[in-house]
Amino acid sequence: MKTNITFFILLLSFYASAQTHRFIYDVEYKKDSTSQMTTKENYHLDISGDEVLYYTRDFFIADSLIVNNFPFPKDMKLNTSTIIKHKKGSSSFEEYDLLENTVLNLQTTDSQNWLLTSEKKQVKDLTLQKATTNWGGRNWIAWFAKEIPFQEGPYKFHGLPGLIVEIADDKNNYKFSLVKSENIKESAENQYIEMAYQMSVPVTWQKFKNAKIKFYESPINFIKNGIGSLKNNEFYLNDGTNVNSTNSREVNERLRNTIKKYNNPIELDKAILYP
Repeated sequence: MKTNITFFILLLSFYASAQTHRFIYDVEYKKDSTSQMTTKENYHLDISGDEVLYYTRDFFIADSLIVNNFPFPKDMKLNTSTIIKHKKGSSSFEEYDLLENTVLNLQTTDSQNWLLTSEKKQVKDLTLQKATTNWGGRNWIAWFAKEIPFQEGPYKFHGLPGLIVEIADDKNNYKFSLVKSENIKESAENQYIEMAYQMSVPVTWQKFKNAKIKFYESPINFIKNGIGSLKNNEFYLNDGTNVNSTNSREVNERLRNTIKKYNNPIELDKAILYP
């Protein structure tokens, strides 16, 4: 496990006055379940008071550039994936799914039925205990630390008597590993996440699925309808791609192929069946 164990030093300060406890995870996963290739990204788990927020580190990087008046690198491509929010100890979640300029707000109820084992292992100064569960269409193995007194974890995983430090499914599609922790005294606000909240449209599960399928059928038209009037029929995707009249058909097909190929969500039992 690649580990930058700075969080051990912070154990004694968890009950101090810091407003936000930030846990940073390495997330290694397969976009395509039929391939052996994996992608690795960093995600933040922020616990502020009774609110728990999970999001890709790219939101933090983009916000930092704006706050410090730094220009965006020309080759920078943001991963604006789902934001997960819930109250500490609650099984009610809010998902903010970003489809380019449209944000779907889906409320769900999720909990895991954990089986605690007596198996333990030592990682630096932490004693981790093993737990297993079947959830979201996958079998999961988790390692949690009672020394870190939060019954939370990455994504929607929660409910163990300590922070989840590692969790992976038994098919090696997803692996989450805690690599760093920070205590932030000031409120950890992020304008990009706040914008997502403001733009979001509450949807039921059926409307959520319908929107995803409609997006797949014609990503370019879906985005255009969301933007409204366009100057010179030109716009940019979140990854920096310039879309115009000369390449819109090509970009549309690329997006469609990507959506269908990379359809391996954490919750496998909620995978969208694209036509």
